[in-house]
Amino acid sequence: MGDKDAAILDIRTGERGSYADWVRLFDEVWEAPRERLERLLALLSDDIVLKAPTRPPVSRGKAAGRRAFQRAFKAFPDLHARSKRWAVSGDVLFIEMTFTATVAGKPLSWDSVDRFIFRDGEAIERIAFFQDSQAVLRRLRRTPAGWLQLLRLAAG
Repeated sequence: MGDKDAAILDIRTGERGSYADWVRLFDEVWEAPRERLERLLALLSDDIVLKAPTRPPVSRGKAAGRRAFQRAFKAFPDLHARSKRWAVSGDVLFIEMTFTATVAGKPLSWDSVDRFIFRDGEAIERIAFFQDSQAVLRRLRRTPAGWLQLLRLAAG
């Protein structure tokens, strides 16, 4: 399989394209992720494994992923991200990005790298690495507004 058809762009249809195409769609989703959640999930394998430093250890499968993203969007309604650069090594895709959201009443940005593992063109695992994963949690723990966001994040 060449790079031009290396990634599945839509699990629902099986459409394939390059990693560059996949990253372009990923970027479009993160401009308004709350509204484009189903499009985000269409980029991921049905049995996707999702890991992030501020979340429970693992979300496995699209239903769990949907719930995890919905909790995040409920806690941070204006959450969005912009990628800075990306790279591929074999079947691994790295995307460096900056997230922005209102956290405890004030805007906060943090850098992250998402590492995706692909198998047969499907994104089967995503691990997010935050530059300072504790910055968001510290901000949330400081004020009652932040406590409410933490509750929304935990309970949905």
